[in-house]
This record gives sequence, structure tokens and C-alpha cells, in this order.
Amino acid sequence: MVLEEQYARHHTQLALLARQGDRPDHPAAGTDTASAVTAASRRALDDLARALRHLEQGRYGTCRRCRADIPIECLAHRPAARFCPRCDAASTRR
Repeated sequence: MVLEEQYARHHTQLALLARQGDRPDHPAAGTDTASAVTAASRRALDDLARALRHLEQGRYGTCRRCRADIPIECLAHRPAARFCPRCDAASTRR
């Protein structure tokens, strides 16, 4: 399943970044780039964990705002999507 694969990939990435950060001689240790990648991976893990919980609860693929089904094409592109395209567009215009 795509969600589980992405979760595993981000989890592995975080573990590697943590190991690099523990090695002060590593070129990426303590850099802004490493911090940004770590933060992005943590956000992705949170989103994916939420999507997996929703899948278990039978709520996966339902828009959090309007409760409409999120089109399968959107979920294929962003498996952890929380909003349908209409609600997502409305939230980015604010």
C-alpha cells in the first residue's frame, strides 16, 4: 500500500538524518538543509499516520471540511490528502 510505503520511507529518512546529526564530522550535521528535511519528514509522517488511522476507521478519502469524497486521482497524487480539491483551493486562497 502506498501510504505504508511512504511512511516507511520517511521513517527511514528521519533515522538516517538523526544518525548524521549525531556525527559532528558529517558535512550535513547541523545544517539548515538537514533541519528543513527533518521537519518536512516529520510533517509527512504525521500526515501519513493520520491517513492510516482514517483508513482503519473507514474515513480515508473523505474531505475533512465538506465530507465529500476526495477523487481517487487526488489520492493517487497525494495519498495523505485531507481535503477535496474545492476545499483545498478555498483554504489556499485565504
